[in-house]
Amino acid sequence: MLFNKKKKIKYNEKTNYISKNHMILFSHNSTISNKNQFSNTIELYDAIPKYIWNNKIKFNYLSEMIITRYCLLQGQRLIIKIKPAIIEKKKKIVFIYPGAREEILEDTLRKLAIEGKGQVIEGKFGVFFTLYELQKELKKINHGYNLNEIKEAIQVCQSANIECSSKDKKIFISSGFFPVISLSKKKCKINNKNTCYVQFHPLVNYSIHNLSFREYNYNLCMQIRSPLARYIYKRMSHYWRQANIMSPYTLSLFNFLKCSSRILSIRISENIRAMKNSLTILIEKKIINTYNTIKIKSNRKIVDVKYIIFPHDNFIQQTINANKTTQKIKKISLNISNNLFKK
Repeated sequence: MLFNKKKKIKYNEKTNYISKNHMILFSHNSTISNKNQFSNTIELYDAIPKYIWNNKIKFNYLSEMIITRYCLLQGQRLIIKIKPAIIEKKKKIVFIYPGAREEILEDTLRKLAIEGKGQVIEGKFGVFFTLYELQKELKKINHGYNLNEIKEAIQVCQSANIECSSKDKKIFISSGFFPVISLSKKKCKINNKNTCYVQFHPLVNYSIHNLSFREYNYNLCMQIRSPLARYIYKRMSHYWRQANIMSPYTLSLFNFLKCSSRILSIRISENIRAMKNSLTILIEKKIINTYNTIKIKSNRKIVDVKYIIFPHDNFIQQTINANKTTQKIKKISLNISNNLFKK
């Protein structure tokens, strides 16, 4: 069947118009006055174990360089494969896995997109920025890197590959963290600056298209130095949508760490210590108020721990605000779609 060219153009114009409006909605219609401290978590993408926080990984063969992880998210069993970036450094070829540095960089670039630097190119979401702007934002959140480190982190995100699939193969996606990058020194026609560009991962793109992102306190998150504590905070911010004292957040030590980029240690005591340290940090940051533990034993040996987490009033208020923002975004999007397709 041949496409009607006029209808095809009209369809592209509409979908492109919707995409641009979704970028505007992503770029923050917060319901609170101090919206500059907020950003968005991304459905699925922020939950999968895609970073390597342990930089001391050693391997003897190239086949060992592909790191495979398994996780259970919202009832779906996923297989995650991470391939390192191949980077030329001091005339040597090195392999670098995306780690905590790249994680911070991604969140910071997403924040810059929210502040009006996000762009839609051929239906793909990305962000224009200068290296100076990026470095300035990283310093503001106390994650200072020199320009060479920043450029290397961007190249790692472009060269490293993450593959996400389900056992039944109904889900399969393979892509670099940033499928397209430009570190050009030439001035960009859009803003007449020496502008760089990255295109976000397809799962980020999918989440923006489907409005499945959610507001969280970016400034507070960036104050958390522990990668695991940051991960817990972002998971709770995205999925704990009815946070209150009567509805605690529960998690299993085994399953939760398996889904995080920390993964499980061989010794259960190390896993318990890591979770305790992270939850202590969240108490100090007034994200959670307290928590209880239930140790699950087999033959007197601890095999898992269940955590029952109670929110701080600050987090409860954040959740209420995020819910209002989500409702507002969906209402605006529905009005845009209705008005557009009436034409």
